[in-house]
Amino acid sequence: MYSKTSILLILVTAIIALTVTGCGDNVVATVNGEKITSEELSQRVNMTKSSMEQQGFDFSGDNGQILMDYLQKGALEEIINNRLLLQEARKIGQLTTEKVQELIMPLKEQFSSEQEYNDFLTQLMLSEEDTAYILNLQEQITKDVPPASEVDAKNYYDENLEQFEQPEQLQVRHILFFVDEGDKNYPVKHTNSEARQMAEDVIAQLRQGKDFAELARERSEDDQTKNDGGLYVFSEGDAVKEFSEAAAALKPGEHTQTPVQTEYGFHVIKMEKIIPAKQYSFEEVKQQLIKQLSEEAKESKFNEYMKEVQNKSTIVNKLAEQKETS
Repeated sequence: MYSKTSILLILVTAIIALTVTGCGDNVVATVNGEKITSEELSQRVNMTKSSMEQQGFDFSGDNGQILMDYLQKGALEEIINNRLLLQEARKIGQLTTEKVQELIMPLKEQFSSEQEYNDFLTQLMLSEEDTAYILNLQEQITKDVPPASEVDAKNYYDENLEQFEQPEQLQVRHILFFVDEGDKNYPVKHTNSEARQMAEDVIAQLRQGKDFAELARERSEDDQTKNDGGLYVFSEGDAVKEFSEAAAALKPGEHTQTPVQTEYGFHVIKMEKIIPAKQYSFEEVKQQLIKQLSEEAKESKFNEYMKEVQNKSTIVNKLAEQKETS
């Protein structure tokens, strides 16, 4: 019914927020008379700022303040939009418990676990019921949007052929040992010499006839590929330079004879095969393209509707007013 991507576009992307000083009931904005407090903003800060720092963002120094100032503006705008969504959604009428579950199920099924689903809602600062109301609003506003036709899809395909080209790809297997001496946030910590030695030990085992995929499952520290035996498919520009060059120098069936160092640590790489470049035919992408264009048409209709709602609403953004007078 809905893709996770389209849900994200409509449910308010979890942009990082700001630190707002003052007591919890300070009003930083109102949306049609409904208050948004500094406490709400602070809750978002505590959750999202920590998440960004884990991804490597640095909030210290002058650059950190610039980043925070930029995020401050965007964060409050997102919360205001979120509040508008919920106000409009609840105007349609009350949803029963059964209807809430019916609306939420297609979204819930896209997550691999209950925890992942709950984390998603927590990140958006939405309850399951609120999410259902927003989905219902989207459904009601876009129900009359006709699906894209095959003609629409063919026209788009013919006008955007480059989007359906697949460049040459390298299919490799790799084993990674992280280098992290406490200055990075990698899941495993090794010194440079420790990681290199571990990679050299793996190469020695390969020379003795050990299966590469089996070794990757047993030894690799890259959680994204280890369960698939270290399998990784990439095009030029997708991988870091050192990795890409080392892989391109191999023939199918060969593996690197010395550890390959990148910003992540030390890799051992085996070339599986070269996948030639190709142009996908219209028939190969037709159904996916019809679905994509149909979703985009609904998103466009919904965005236009919410712009009209915003223009008719009374919104007071006190943080923006403070910046204008400072």
